[in-house]
Amino acid sequence: MRTRLVVPTLLIVLLAACGGGTTPSSATSSAPSQPPASTAPAGNGAVDCTVVKAAAQKLLMIQLLAQLTTPDNVASIKSKQIGDLDIDAFLAAMHDLHALDAVSSALGDPKAAIDVYEQAGKAAQVLFATDPVTQAAIDTYMKNVGTVSDFLGHQVAIAGAIDAAHC
Repeated sequence: MRTRLVVPTLLIVLLAACGGGTTPSSATSSAPSQPPASTAPAGNGAVDCTVVKAAAQKLLMIQLLAQLTTPDNVASIKSKQIGDLDIDAFLAAMHDLHALDAVSSALGDPKAAIDVYEQAGKAAQVLFATDPVTQAAIDTYMKNVGTVSDFLGHQVAIAGAIDAAHC
């Protein structure tokens, strides 16, 4: 059931993050002195698209953060038997994505979405440091995550901000 929610959400995020703001390589520009939109900072230099795009790739890790629901899942993800969750890299990426905080999007508030993911990342650090991992510790973690669909749904606000920033 969760896989059915994850795949469509992931596809929406990837399409929104990769599809907007780029120009085809065969297009001609009326202002040849400017670099292509995909490499230029957006928002009058307020958002560095290169940094934002690199950080957005770490959003794939939220799929693993959403799966920390049982002691066995935690052990498998922590030992990298399932996926490659690097919480420090994830939190660094969320820090970089805060460059989108002031970007307006009809799809939601990117700052609030990034804050949710940072909170979950910090809670996952605590969970990973817990030995042995108990269901009570996981329940505390899940209070930070909420429902899987709501947690994964925050990607939409970030993708909307990436598109609005023309990255």
